Amino acid sequence: MRKDGKLLRVLVVDDEPLIRDGLCRFLDKNSSVMTVGSAEEALEEIQTQHYDLCFLDVILPGMNGVEAIKIIKELSPSTKVAIMSGGYLCEDMKRQIAEGALEFIEKPFDLSRIREIANRVAAALTGKSNYEEIPVLN
Repeated sequence: MRKDGKLLRVLVVDDEPLIRDGLCRFLDKNSSVMTVGSAEEALEEIQTQHYDLCFLDVILPGMNGVEAIKIIKELSPSTKVAIMSGGYLCEDMKRQIAEGALEFIEKPFDLSRIREIANRVAAALTGKSNYEEIPVLN
């Protein structure tokens, strides 16, 4: 548990305001959440703050999520990245995502999947073997 009483520091990167706002409200209860609309903003944020978990869209203005995940891993190797996409991905993109991401989330997604990923990362941070023991999101 961090000083602010929150268990996870989460960064949500999506160019769709509704997705950013929805995930922020869903995760904010027990997590410290920051949202940005581009990969470039995400990289700036990661250079100034540590994040335990990043929900990263693939299709973004400017740099895409597949390019960004490589840089995120260089800047903050301990940050877990869950890639989100609602569009078609070529085989090369799928391979790159598999190499660098904790999870792939297909849009539209079920919030129970977001909960499961956040709880799993929280469990790893606290050293609990069973992520369901950690009440990050109920």
